[in-house]
Amino acid sequence: MTDSFNPVISRRLMLRHMAVAAGAVASLPLLGRSALARADAAPASGTAAKSALQYQDHPKGTSACANCANYIPGKDPKADGRCIIVAGDISPKGWCLAYAGNG
Repeated sequence: MTDSFNPVISRRLMLRHMAVAAGAVASLPLLGRSALARADAAPASGTAAKSALQYQDHPKGTSACANCANYIPGKDPKADGRCIIVAGDISPKGWCLAYAGNG
């Protein structure tokens, strides 16, 4: 009768498993640090000065802050909002160099 469960494992296979496990354990602190770094890197509101990004209170053609992926709308569509990149109150009709279309 053949036993399907064979507890004998080669030394090479055991070393391979140990190396993989050691690498996984060693990378855990790095994963935690990178997750914290990403959380710190995502500001609640912008950090760049309006002048540095040539912000203007009027659109540039059809490009306006209200259409930008970085824009956080205000309480109503006409109210000033915030921006992930640009500091301060942002007009929904404004525009700057950080403009990124939603589509």
